[in-house]
Amino acid sequence: MQFQDVIGQDETKHRLIKSFEEGRLAHALMLLGPAGSGCLPLALAFVQYIACPNKTSEDSCGQCATCRKVDALNFADLHFSFPYFNKSSSADINICADWMSEFRTAVLEEPYMDVDLWRSLITKDNKTLQISVDEAGDIVRRLTLHSYEGGYKFQIIWMGEYLRVDTANKLLKIIEEPPPKTLFIIIAAAAEQILPTIMSRVQVVRVPRLSDETIHQALVQQGVEEVKAGGIAHYVYGDWLKANALLINENPDEQYTLQFQDWMRKCYKKDVVGLIRWADGMNELKRDDKKYFLQYAMDQIRQNLIRNYTGEDLTRLNPMEKDFSDKFAPFINDLNAEDMIDRLQLAYRDVDRNVNTKILFTDLSFKLHYLLTMKP
Repeated sequence: MQFQDVIGQDETKHRLIKSFEEGRLAHALMLLGPAGSGCLPLALAFVQYIACPNKTSEDSCGQCATCRKVDALNFADLHFSFPYFNKSSSADINICADWMSEFRTAVLEEPYMDVDLWRSLITKDNKTLQISVDEAGDIVRRLTLHSYEGGYKFQIIWMGEYLRVDTANKLLKIIEEPPPKTLFIIIAAAAEQILPTIMSRVQVVRVPRLSDETIHQALVQQGVEEVKAGGIAHYVYGDWLKANALLINENPDEQYTLQFQDWMRKCYKKDVVGLIRWADGMNELKRDDKKYFLQYAMDQIRQNLIRNYTGEDLTRLNPMEKDFSDKFAPFINDLNAEDMIDRLQLAYRDVDRNVNTKILFTDLSFKLHYLLTMKP
């Protein structure tokens, strides 16, 4: 992938190129940005730029043998680590190499892929993804080998939030003191979920959310009609993956929209039986699906608070959400919105700690009933 293929992010591209050309490239980078902002495409384009023998001041050539190998993710000195689950419980070790074929296919098809899309491609079961200590051992082993191509060795760790504590600890020494001409690139979306010992050893490059205008222009260049492109760009809030989904008439948040609206109605009415059944259903979801739902719920509270005070112009709601918001927004105000978001954030942390989510969501529902029925 070339830099010209990465949507927007011109400032970040320039910063990466300048750091390499001026000899100020850190041995370990963290590209930190929200889903759909392009962290993985930026990492791939940067690897191709560094490895390309015919690079210009702005990009790799895209034509040489090295560029073609990197573009096909077949470059011998480019290594990936990513969240996975054990393919075989009987294997002595379980590492990312077991899933490399699936990962390569997924990235080539959608380089803006997020962890939810990745999980849906490899499992339909409630399996927890992680980057295990076995993988850390494999990273250390392969980076201590000589470069196959005679230049840099690259280690991309996609979704660094999924590094287990023991995995991260095993990587600390090689991240701090890697072999010569070795570049670590860790990709993450949530800095608070990265261990401080890892954060202290990397140079953080913050990748901003794509602007509405950038997504609008990119969609128009793909032949999307102006009005439709503007509507998609406004709704997806900088997430190119979500924009692509909407292009094929898929709303990636639709299941969460229906769950959230049903939940809020039951909370307001204090439908005890309904809320218990709803909590039972949530308990059956994968842990990351529960976390994504809670993130969606927090965003909906914010959007309805904005709408209550400023009207529709500044909100990012699709038609289904707007229809619900007509009646829901008046109940979200400065007296309860902050407490509601705090409760949802606490639930998010508890889900991450593997608490009993049936009890968690039942208790949360009754607390939200109280907040929703507060009189201004």
